[in-house]
Amino acid sequence: MEKKISFEEAGSSLVAKTEEGRLPAVALMAHMDTVHPVGRFGEDVFRRDGDKIYGPGVYDCKGGIAVAILVISALQRFGYQKRQLRLILSGDEEVAHSLSKGGGCQVYADAAADCAAAFNCESGLLNGNVVYRRKGGGIVTVTVHGVSAHAGREPEKGASAIREAARKILKIEELSDPNKMLFNCGIIKGGTTSNAIPDFCEFSVGLRFPTNQDLEDALKILQEICDDNGDPRVHAELTVKTIFKAMEPVPGTDRLLHLYQDACGQLGFSRSEPVYSGGCSDAAYVTMMGIPVLCGVGVRGDASHSINEYAVASSLTEQAKKIVLTILSMPDDF
Repeated sequence: MEKKISFEEAGSSLVAKTEEGRLPAVALMAHMDTVHPVGRFGEDVFRRDGDKIYGPGVYDCKGGIAVAILVISALQRFGYQKRQLRLILSGDEEVAHSLSKGGGCQVYADAAADCAAAFNCESGLLNGNVVYRRKGGGIVTVTVHGVSAHAGREPEKGASAIREAARKILKIEELSDPNKMLFNCGIIKGGTTSNAIPDFCEFSVGLRFPTNQDLEDALKILQEICDDNGDPRVHAELTVKTIFKAMEPVPGTDRLLHLYQDACGQLGFSRSEPVYSGGCSDAAYVTMMGIPVLCGVGVRGDASHSINEYAVASSLTEQAKKIVLTILSMPDDF
């Protein structure tokens, strides 16, 4: 069974399922969109050099789609029917599902809700390690409104939005802790001319957070900073633009990891060690439902989001074999 879920401003999502099994299903996830604008790679869009394949999204994460399809095809070839296999593909992962207004997240909630486990075929690491936990990320904007005035003739009548924004930026950046929350004020714009006190300033803040509770705490602190203005004539607004939730381990994650590691050994591949990644992925939306997920099990490669992005061709079947054996090894009580 296949189902295409369309959105007005975002790429479509796709859900495909095999026949129902007697045990809870297993999901295979990936995303179809890339960060590359049309035409960035010129006419030579895809090329192969030895064991490396170059092109937009070959590593992040179209190669992962190929791995997921290989897994499903292999299991169907030798008559696997114990668990239903579900393929869930997203069309706006790279923008944290903002274009679908969160609809892409809802697809995962609906399609993976009763699964026993999931494998997110995101871009795999060159050393074969597997991602079992990820930080969350987000972007918020702070808009500061002040009072404009002539900077030379009557400055006392003005209230600088840029000055207040600068005060807030210093406070926000002081909150950063490499071991916990990260706050990066990356874009700022405001003012009209150097001889006018600015009545407008806006800046964006990039967030990275280890747990979803940390996100709630961070948004509360940011709101308090927005509400605390040095001049009563100034006010500020906090707007959440995009949020990518954190992927946190759940009961069953370690068990699934051990099955995957055993599969690596049985197949003669190097042992996959668990990695805590600072990047975000759709695996978060499945772990939030209490479903164990292994992430970064797609094609191996490097240089994602760049014009030098590549996938290791031979790793397509290697990665698929690991997932196939892991699924076959899952006990009935998983």
